Amino acid sequence: MYGYVNIHKDLLRICDYNLFRGYYCGLCKQLGKKFNQITRIGLSYDMTFLAVFISSLNDGERTLKTENCIVHPFSKKQIIYDDEGIDYSSDISVIFTYLKLKDDWEDERRFRSLGRIFYYFSFKKVIQKYPDVYCCIRENLKKLSNLEKAGCTDVDVAADCFGKVLERVFDKNADNKAAAWLGYHIGRYIYIMDAFSDIEKDIKNKSYNPFVCRFGESLDREKLKTSVKESLIYTLSEIANAYNLIETKRNKELLENIIFLGMRKRVEDI
Repeated sequence: MYGYVNIHKDLLRICDYNLFRGYYCGLCKQLGKKFNQITRIGLSYDMTFLAVFISSLNDGERTLKTENCIVHPFSKKQIIYDDEGIDYSSDISVIFTYLKLKDDWEDERRFRSLGRIFYYFSFKKVIQKYPDVYCCIRENLKKLSNLEKAGCTDVDVAADCFGKVLERVFDKNADNKAAAWLGYHIGRYIYIMDAFSDIEKDIKNKSYNPFVCRFGESLDREKLKTSVKESLIYTLSEIANAYNLIETKRNKELLENIIFLGMRKRVEDI
């Protein structure tokens, strides 16, 4: 995914920062242990947030260990094991990464996309475990792909497809409307942020971008920024409203740092 759902480190307590890193490192370890080492390339802050969120919905036991890793061989890090959120997020990460690599190969024949062969059996295993989630992801990403190929000029229409993807992902058991609403608007937020941030890159690479399709390659990015920020601030308010309806059992301070501070800072910084 994209990394737009992240902490505001300067306003986060050290203990909560260590907890966030514990989920991040735990997800990395889980991907390597459960699938294979190549699947670790799907690690992201967005998937880490998903793990933190799903974990917060129950107070089941989790294991915290302090270990070294290949990236930090000389300093031990707190790592979380045996956590429902990490287990679920690792599965979803495999689905997203495989589909992204497959799409890149079909569209642009990118050499790195051949890495999907290392995902194939893990992908098949995961979609059998979550067939309904996978069907929703596949159908809405297909709709999004068709909109992009048609040169859709309405960013809200395109963002709606990705919103519906995360709507189902965040509502793990299809029984929590507030979690679904939270996921939907996080999907919108990610899509709009990514589209705006990639304007120059997409113009250079001749890649699809809803803003470029609507306003042309000579668009005034600074002028566009105002309307994009207004849209994103509205989306953040919907995320906050949905979150306030959800009963969390743990990770409250960490979640609120990300939702109320970290994501808003990303909008302010565009």
